[in-house]
Amino acid sequence: MNRRVHIPHAAITIVTFLFLGMVTGVLLFAVVDARAETTAEEGCPRIGLVLSGGGARGMAHVGVIQVLEEMKIPISFIAGTSMGAIVGGLYAAGMSPAEMEKVVTSMEWNEAFKDKPPPSELTFRRKKDAVEYLIDIDLGFKNGKFQIPKGLLQGQNLNLILKSLLFHTEGIDDFDKLNIPFRAVATDIETGEAVILGKGELVKAIRASMSIPALFAPVEIDGKMLVDGGIANNMPIDIARQMGADIVIAVDISTKLSSRDQLTSSIEITDQLTNILVQRNTTSQIKRLRAEDILITPDMENISSGDFFKAIEAVRVGRKKAEEMKPHLARFTAADADYLAYLKVQRHIDREMPVIDSVEVVNKTSLPTGLIDAQIDIKPGTKLDLSQLKRNINRIYASLSRWKNHGDRIIFALVWGWKIVSRDRANTL
Repeated sequence: MNRRVHIPHAAITIVTFLFLGMVTGVLLFAVVDARAETTAEEGCPRIGLVLSGGGARGMAHVGVIQVLEEMKIPISFIAGTSMGAIVGGLYAAGMSPAEMEKVVTSMEWNEAFKDKPPPSELTFRRKKDAVEYLIDIDLGFKNGKFQIPKGLLQGQNLNLILKSLLFHTEGIDDFDKLNIPFRAVATDIETGEAVILGKGELVKAIRASMSIPALFAPVEIDGKMLVDGGIANNMPIDIARQMGADIVIAVDISTKLSSRDQLTSSIEITDQLTNILVQRNTTSQIKRLRAEDILITPDMENISSGDFFKAIEAVRVGRKKAEEMKPHLARFTAADADYLAYLKVQRHIDREMPVIDSVEVVNKTSLPTGLIDAQIDIKPGTKLDLSQLKRNINRIYASLSRWKNHGDRIIFALVWGWKIVSRDRANTL
């Protein structure tokens, strides 16, 4: 027996204020490029870039990186939390600041924070529901008890977006082998301890780092239920140092605590509780900075953690503050030849799509495999087409219609995505 609980449009506001950080299997390419380590030459300091979480405010990180590149400052290590993990992961994987700005300013955030496929992939019943309710939660009934999901969203669309941006990294399971060594920080929801992610699938690590409790369901990695890293270590300065950084450039875009006269509703009170946790560990990390390190704190007063439609302004604010810090940053400027060598490594992206030799469905539910297989129209012998693959996954997701009561099991159909495995020189999707 399934019962659906519908949440009205107004309830979305509550979710927005809970944001700590923003904004599939595993794709493994057959060919893994040897990547040069981005360590500075002898005598030059190795710089670690630390990017904090803060939801939409984290788009300011893009503006900061733009200025660092304009000043020819090479980055040897990156550690990020939540939105900082997204921006840091993209840069570590080879994306340019201009490309990152285009991503954050052109993305349809309404679609990113939905689980549902496009209307064209929905059944008539689901289309009708989508018109009547902006968010719906399916409530299952099992063993005499109602069950609800562990988050309002499973992150289906966000997974697909990150997968499409980072498909070229999925053959790399050691983040030290990215163009720039990288770490993402998540929180173990069972213990409250920080979990440092430096191996595995990059997309999954990023998703775990920004899995805002109650909004997104936790991401399971190595048997741990992981949520947004901002709760445990929002500014991972210590991690950059452990990676080998001689100098740390830290960017703090966390939300400051509200004053008493601003705490006028349950929403503000709840948000304040979250911010207290974040600010305590952020302050603790900032105290680790040394005299030679740099702290960049963009003026984010007019941008909240949920203001994803202020991307252009956020990037501009990040640029402005970094430009103000130029006198302090100038000592890290590299020689032209050295910086060109750095960019050659940082910008390296293998965009060649692999040829799919066979397609397999790994079904870990009790649903018939044929139900899933029928939604896939990718033909062996053709190159991987990300647009086609996304349509296939959307169809699978739509066909499963989210919660299903199948026998005595309740199944939530989250399609984490896909992976390509090389077997005897053949690529299996």
